[in-house]
Amino acid sequence: MSSRYARPAAAVRALYRRLDRRITSFRRVSGLGCPPGCGECCLSPEVEATVLEMLPLALDLRRRGLVEPTLARLGPGGEPPRPCLFYSPAPLGAFGGHCSVYPWRPLLCRLFGFAAVAGPEGRPELAVCGRMRAALPDRTRAAAAAVLASRLRAPLMRDWSLAAYRLDPVLGANPLPINSALKQALERVGLEQGLRAQPAHGAR
Repeated sequence: MSSRYARPAAAVRALYRRLDRRITSFRRVSGLGCPPGCGECCLSPEVEATVLEMLPLALDLRRRGLVEPTLARLGPGGEPPRPCLFYSPAPLGAFGGHCSVYPWRPLLCRLFGFAAVAGPEGRPELAVCGRMRAALPDRTRAAAAAVLASRLRAPLMRDWSLAAYRLDPVLGANPLPINSALKQALERVGLEQGLRAQPAHGAR
């Protein structure tokens, strides 16, 4: 089924591919990496995304007939933010977990731990998570110093967020809690599917 959301979703996927190449290069040069099995950042209810960033996942769920089941799992909305619906924790008593929709994860999930933010004086500062800092103290210190001194270029969160916004200034404008962004994306593609499935007025 063709979709009015196919073009912006394709543009987002292309942006993700470019970003993934940048992050791969940064990881190779810096030697940084997530601790094996770690999914600590996924447990935060403060992870945000825009509706635009969630369109590729929403369209994939529609293709697999999973819009309604996923909306049911998300609930009616209005409750406090929760960790991402698609985070799969490790079995009870074990460490870690994983993202069950990893290829479709939004910008923040790709950037976290491997990107820089603008510091008080406007200089880039590496945003490294606590677990990575504890697991790789020497590498994180060296990478942070190199980024601050402009000897190592890390992806800038601001630049990639702006690049996504420019793809669609309406759908890419307002970051929401990740489950809320997914819910709105699913409602959009689900409504479109429902309208297309209805017979034309007067048809028998």
